[in-house]
Amino acid sequence: MIITIFEDSHYSSLFPLNINRASCELRCGAFTNLERINNLLTPDDSIHLVVRDALKPLTQERYPNLTVNPEMVSQGVWLNGRGLWNENKLNEITSGRSYTNNGVLLANQSQDRIPISEFYSHLDSVRQVSTEINIQFIKNIWDGIFFQSDTIADDSQFIIDHKQGDIHPTVAIENGDNVFIGGGAKVRAGAVMDASAGPIIIAENAYIDIGSLIQGPVFIGSGCVINPGAKLRGNVTLGPQCKIGGEVEDVIFQGYSNKQHDGFLGHSYIGEWVNLGANTNNSDLKNNYGLIKLTIGEKQIETGMQFLGAMIGDYSRTGISTMLNTGTIVGLGANIFGEGFQEKYLPSFRWGKNDTTELNKFFTTIEKMKQRRGKSLSSTEKIFITELFENKY
Repeated sequence: MIITIFEDSHYSSLFPLNINRASCELRCGAFTNLERINNLLTPDDSIHLVVRDALKPLTQERYPNLTVNPEMVSQGVWLNGRGLWNENKLNEITSGRSYTNNGVLLANQSQDRIPISEFYSHLDSVRQVSTEINIQFIKNIWDGIFFQSDTIADDSQFIIDHKQGDIHPTVAIENGDNVFIGGGAKVRAGAVMDASAGPIIIAENAYIDIGSLIQGPVFIGSGCVINPGAKLRGNVTLGPQCKIGGEVEDVIFQGYSNKQHDGFLGHSYIGEWVNLGANTNNSDLKNNYGLIKLTIGEKQIETGMQFLGAMIGDYSRTGISTMLNTGTIVGLGANIFGEGFQEKYLPSFRWGKNDTTELNKFFTTIEKMKQRRGKSLSSTEKIFITELFENKY
């Protein structure tokens, strides 16, 4: 059977992580939404992706073995890429029916092939008569931050046999049955791993340095480095090859990003290839304990959340001792520095307080960043970023 994972038309609510990725690529816990679906498939199943046209070249490059935006969308199961799908929820989907949650179409079992030019109008049509499905889905970019506890617990069931790492005999472990460590991972002397409130999952080749505090639920991705004395205080997701120091709680790092030094980061979602300079701190609670608003350009968004930190797009960086306010939004490729609290909305390619980055210098910098992790900047991504820059982000 063909499983079609689609990006719906309301992707702007996932800004700024949506700038250069589809909803199914968002990470929460041990897997992205796409990886989580892939784990559920049989050898006879295959995945097709439907994304906005601007993302097709990037998406096809990332997933060369998948079909992206076919001319005809196949019959079979269509799944909204926002959903955190599991086996039980997939089994609820039956032929010829569509499924919504609070008016958002999350799944459809189609018996017909549909031209991709008609796909979104068809989704609007089938949404009118649907069955309600109870499933966690990322309606707004901050939602995944608050799903981590349940999600990491569910994900631990897929890696129950991860007991292969090297743990120093002086490491203090609470509830060791809830600690999972992949091959090649190391936990150094004096670390504390407290899994009493949720699982601690340490993927292959991760490195937990001396004196670190890890409080579950936490997922530490492959090749991550946790610096000496770091404090991961629960509900933390680290994608691959992140380097983390200081104090972190209720945070998602998409992957390949650095917060190497002291400073607090809470209730935040950080993209890929982000670098947070030494003593970067964010507020995630207003002094008056009020609900937090986000600002994107001229638009204000009532989040309804009391705790919310920073949402930072890919390739953005902060200078030393940067202060980020509650509900800060940073676009792609911003270089943030300067005294005092930063503005609550920092658009893509912002340089300092008021300037714009030079594109060629930006490419030189991110090429160096990627080389440090054995990666390179592809021509496809360079074209995408150039068009983003020229279209004023």
